[in-house]
Amino acid sequence: MLALVEQVGKRSFIWIMTLCMIFSSVGVASAATTNDINGHWAESTITSWINQGLAFGYEDRTFRPNAEVNRQEFTALVNRSFGFVQPEAIAFSDVAWTDWSYSDIAKAVKAGYVSGYPDGTFLPKKSMSRQEVAVVIAKILNLESSDSSTTFTDAIITATWSKGAIAAVVDHGIMGGFPDGSFRPLQAATRAESITILDRALKVKAEQELVTPEPVETPTPSPEPTPEPVPVPVPTPTMAPIDLGTAGNYVILSKTGISSVPNSIVTGNIGVSPIDSTAITGFSLTVDATNEFATSSQITGKVYASDYTSPTPSTLTTAISNMETAYTDAAGRAVDYTELHVGDLSGQTLTAGVYNWGTSVVINSDVTIKGGANDVFIFQIAGGITQASGTKIILQGGVQAKNIFWQTAQTVSIGTNAHLEGIVLSKTNITLGTNASINGRLLAQTAVTLDKSTVVAP
Repeated sequence: MLALVEQVGKRSFIWIMTLCMIFSSVGVASAATTNDINGHWAESTITSWINQGLAFGYEDRTFRPNAEVNRQEFTALVNRSFGFVQPEAIAFSDVAWTDWSYSDIAKAVKAGYVSGYPDGTFLPKKSMSRQEVAVVIAKILNLESSDSSTTFTDAIITATWSKGAIAAVVDHGIMGGFPDGSFRPLQAATRAESITILDRALKVKAEQELVTPEPVETPTPSPEPTPEPVPVPVPTPTMAPIDLGTAGNYVILSKTGISSVPNSIVTGNIGVSPIDSTAITGFSLTVDATNEFATSSQITGKVYASDYTSPTPSTLTTAISNMETAYTDAAGRAVDYTELHVGDLSGQTLTAGVYNWGTSVVINSDVTIKGGANDVFIFQIAGGITQASGTKIILQGGVQAKNIFWQTAQTVSIGTNAHLEGIVLSKTNITLGTNASINGRLLAQTAVTLDKSTVVAP
């Protein structure tokens, strides 16, 4: 009996503390306490929402209208304004039942307008991008899509899964673009934007209900929609891989040099241009009698350089140009996933699609890339890649290294005894540590450095 009392007491204490955290985090609902919305473009809408109890300020007497809204905050705003109250059991690894947002996330999942990520997380504190907001609104209101999103100047960076939703919310006047003609789909939505968008969405909802009112006496519940991941859509399986052109004839291609600490093992052709053969070191090259290429005991393939006999120089010039074009193609593909795990891929499982990070990517433990033989994976990285020693990329489900593309603007560093899979398209240099290996290609716009490394063409 005492144990039961103690358990009840502990649970009560936890719930009390949870409620305290909820109210302390959302602040108070008085417009008078928010002293930073005066003169703001969304002042009237924000004030109205505060007065209705749909939005709250903070304890420091601010509202922070220009602060980014995250996933858990957005679900709270949507649930309050649209009246979603029915929860569903959830088991996200990063959402505890004691978290203030647990209930709102459970309601959002039940309503079917959000879901989690393939690794079982929800990422409650991840910012909501404008394209993700558009998808949520279009889904809640069941809006039909059009081609309006293609008129924005930055339509090329809009994810395929969000284009129809963006067009729909634009057509209904719920969201719009910026004076420069852009939509900025990847930009995080602010608190002010979110409230204004939801306020407009509520007006559209009211108009829909006037046109097709719900039965009053014997209402028939609408079928429960199948939840679909909003920030984690399933990319089209027909996405084309990056066309490497003649750069695909090389397992290593570099503009400024290739060096090796012997003995490395390379399977495939290597080439340098516009730098000449003096920038290929550590391979003990033997130039062929034709002077069109060289060979090495470390390389199962041929070695090409810009100072060898024609047609090698022009062939290399074309290959380098194709490599640069491939880099641009990879960097410009429409994004499916943004800032996943803030660039830390350690221990993660990745599915097909285009990933984008504004920072560097780190791999401190094994990463699994899962999919089918024709699935394409493109990783757009504004920083570099650092893979820790002894870690490896693991392919599952028939994924092929030739369909994996690591497009990176800065240094790629593969640690000692580490293993990488895929095509590396680097704006700068690529370095493989002692006994590191890759099943793929190293295509660098500066130098490639090997240290008793293994490079095998996919």
